[in-house]
Parts: sequence; structure tokens; C-alpha cells
Amino acid sequence: MTYNTVYADIHCPFCNEKVTSGVGFRLGCLENKHYKLGDKLKWEGSLCRPETRPAGGSIQAIGYFNCDYVKCKTWSDCFPEVQAALVTVKNDVIEKVEVYKGPFSGEQFEIIKPAKGGAKKTTSKPKKK
Repeated sequence: MTYNTVYADIHCPFCNEKVTSGVGFRLGCLENKHYKLGDKLKWEGSLCRPETRPAGGSIQAIGYFNCDYVKCKTWSDCFPEVQAALVTVKNDVIEKVEVYKGPFSGEQFEIIKPAKGGAKKTTSKPKKK
């Protein structure tokens, strides 16, 4: 399975330590690219997910990481537990990576939704009495 990796500081939900870890995710052009927060996601290529760039270039999806904290009492404190992270892309830029605790659909690398922006204006007309 092809995916990209974003490197970010994230708190491990098991040992509660802040670690810099690679989070595998499947958004944009899937070329095993390495990104960091603030990088622009590439959307052009032969294999992209989703197939077309979302409107405004904003989307959220689940990624996965292992705790890389080297000072754990044993390496098995957090490993082999794979943790989920929410990768947020806004205006084509990888904006945020944070621990994700659900809900889960069961689909790997699930696309959650377009990233939330400001409040949407209501376009419905008032009902006539």
C-alpha cells in the first residue's frame, strides 16, 4: 500500500510523552513523499487520493503512527500498539496532526471530511405564515 508520511510532534496516548513521529497517511499524490507541518500537499500524479483535489484543498483523514519515545521503560510500553492521528489539510497545506480517538468506520486511512472552516451561512428563506 502506498502512502505519504508527515513528521510532527504528537502526544502518545499510551505513555503521554511528546514524540516526533512519522504519521502515515493517504491523501494527495501517493508517492511515499515525506512532509512536515506547513508543507504544501502535492495533488498531481498518477495515483491520488481522493482522485480529484477537494474544493479549496481542505480535507481531514486518519493516519497511523507508532510511539518513538526512546526513554520508555521498555520498547513494548507503547509498541506494537498503532495509534491513530487526524491529519488536517487546509488550502493544500498540512496544517495539523493530532491524536484521533474515533469514531472509526473500520476503513483504513479513512477520509473523515473536508476540514472545517468558519461557520456556514444559512441560505434558507424564512417560512411565510
